[in-house]
Amino acid sequence: MKNLPTVLAAVFVVVVLLTYMCTFEVRSTEVAIVKTAGKPADEAITQPGLKFKLPWPIQSVVKYDNRKRILSDKTEETGTADEKNVILSTYTIWQIVNPSKFHENFPKESDGEKKLRTLIQTCKNQEIGKRQFAEFVSVDDEERHLREIEQTIAKTVREAAEDEYGVAIVAFGIKKLTLPEAVTVTIFSSMKATQEAKSQRYTKEGEAKAKEIVASARATEQRILAAAQTKVAEIEAETQRIVSEYYKKFDEYPELRIFLDKLRTTTMALKERATLILDTSGPPFDLFREEFIHAIEGPSSQGALPTADTGGEDSTPARSMEGK
Repeated sequence: MKNLPTVLAAVFVVVVLLTYMCTFEVRSTEVAIVKTAGKPADEAITQPGLKFKLPWPIQSVVKYDNRKRILSDKTEETGTADEKNVILSTYTIWQIVNPSKFHENFPKESDGEKKLRTLIQTCKNQEIGKRQFAEFVSVDDEERHLREIEQTIAKTVREAAEDEYGVAIVAFGIKKLTLPEAVTVTIFSSMKATQEAKSQRYTKEGEAKAKEIVASARATEQRILAAAQTKVAEIEAETQRIVSEYYKKFDEYPELRIFLDKLRTTTMALKERATLILDTSGPPFDLFREEFIHAIEGPSSQGALPTADTGGEDSTPARSMEGK
């Protein structure tokens, strides 16, 4: 009985060691592969929790992080098909989807990441080497195929990674495109010359178009003026015809026409307030002679206007009146 505590302690230690050697924990961010005698199992453990295994060296466990990760490639100059250099940086979001295949190729997770980076760099360089420089840098949208290049590289990397490495390429894209300094100066000079040539061409086209517009406007102006002049001539002809008809009527009553002409002339002369001394011996002011006034106003108006003193046979009769 004196050795009972020692025995219990020994049993407890053995139980703890056996539990430690026969169990392992899989976290929610991990996948695990149980290896029996060094051979990995066909199926990986993806469900989190406490798992059981035989003690080492019979079975062992390899764990991998199954979260999505971002991988950036190296920044280096790469030559195009027309022997010009570009600096293309990409990003890749990847994830381990087949742990067994990944473990077969890469015992260490860091080895798989290095291999994936090498694969991306190789695919990128091969695709750049097939392309013309204008497909990367051009002011013409039809010549620039940067999005197509990105998709082609992504497809090549995705097929190789999933088939050989057990890795899924969730996303791939071009992060930055830069040019070496010497190439930048040359390209900018070429782009400037191209844009200046386009500017000159557009200017000439604009001037030619302006001339066409001015010529068209002038032709339209001439047509409108000709039509207006024709219309004016028609109106004048119609007016002359109407006036001729009136004159025919007046020819039947010449005294009325003469009287109306005199009356109209007098009315125009006396539009404003004025004091006039008129010679009533001749038209149109002979309307103010007594016989005309008597004819218009009647007998009651006799003596209403003062008569001028005649100084003899040669003297000219005159009247003084104040009109409103």
